[in-house]
Amino acid sequence: MKVPQKPLLRFHKYAFIACILSAGSLFSFTAAAQEFPKGWVFPLELGQGSVTTFHNSPDLYLGSLTFIPQYTLIKSRLRIGAAAAGAYTNKRVYGLAGPHLALMLTDKPKVLSSTVLNVQLTAEHLWGTKEQRLAGGGLTAEVGQLATFSLKALRDYHLNAWWLQAAIGVNLFMKKPPENPFDSVH
Repeated sequence: MKVPQKPLLRFHKYAFIACILSAGSLFSFTAAAQEFPKGWVFPLELGQGSVTTFHNSPDLYLGSLTFIPQYTLIKSRLRIGAAAAGAYTNKRVYGLAGPHLALMLTDKPKVLSSTVLNVQLTAEHLWGTKEQRLAGGGLTAEVGQLATFSLKALRDYHLNAWWLQAAIGVNLFMKKPPENPFDSVH
C-alpha cells in the first residue's frame, strides 16, 4: 500500500519557511541597516517652488541646488549641519548659507528589522546675498540612506515673503558597505 506524498511535501515546505524566518531573525539584529548612523552624510538636493507674499500676484518661480553636509550628533535621532545653496528667483541667482538641523521622527516601515525610510523634521536659518533672511523648515524623507525627498517652507522675515519648495536629492560620498556583512555575526 502506498503512502500519499502530499502531507510530507507540505511539512517540508513549512519547515523550510520556518528555517528561513528563524535564520533571518537571528541575523537581523546584527546585520540591520541603521538610520542616522554615526558619521557624516552629504545630501545634494535639487528643488523648485515659489516665492510668495500670499496677497500679491504673480508668485515668483524658485529653483535651487542645495548642498547640506550633516553630522550625526545623537545616533538614530539628531543631525546637525550647514546648508549652502544657489537659488534662482526674480530672474536672478542668489547664494544662501546657514545652519541646518534634522530630527528623526520615525524610521518605519521595517523589513526584517532593517528600515526602508526615515522621516525627519528639519529646521534651517539661511542668510542670502541680497539681504534675504530665511527661517523655517519642513519634512524630509530619506529612502534607504540613498535619496531624499523634502518639502520646505521658509519665511524671509527681512523682505516679507515666503519661500515654498519641494526637493529631490541624493546622498553623495556613500560609505562603502563591509566586504562581508556577516563579519560581525558570531
